[in-house]
Amino acid sequence: MKRNEDAGTPTDGEKAAQKRELDLLDSRIAAARAARKDIRAGSTRPAPTGKMSDMGVAMRLSSELVAGVLLGAGLGWFVDWLIGTLPIFLVIFTGLGTVAGVKNVLRSTQAMNATSGTAKDQTGQAPGDATAGDISGDKN
Repeated sequence: MKRNEDAGTPTDGEKAAQKRELDLLDSRIAAARAARKDIRAGSTRPAPTGKMSDMGVAMRLSSELVAGVLLGAGLGWFVDWLIGTLPIFLVIFTGLGTVAGVKNVLRSTQAMNATSGTAKDQTGQAPGDATAGDISGDKN
């Protein structure tokens, strides 16, 4: 296809080729949009179950632990600043904050397990639990 060198405009053959390519592209876009619309209409999201996602649980538990540690460290630093002793209360309250954070994490996991509604057998274990039953080798 030669370009009209005097005017710098495409020739009639180039215009027709460009139009065919644009028409082909338009039809492909329309087909893709229709297919996407069919997929959206055909599949609906399941209704929310009220159960937190694994990522949500991980973020909640980690933020509870970090909050306990930071709050304890902040309180210890503030007491040290008031009294004029630098590291002693910071260390003590950071340890207490860590203990409080771990306790909050344990409390939260116990509450999540209680509300999960897992079926348990007579021994109190979930069905198929590897820890259910006697300890191997213990004949008492």
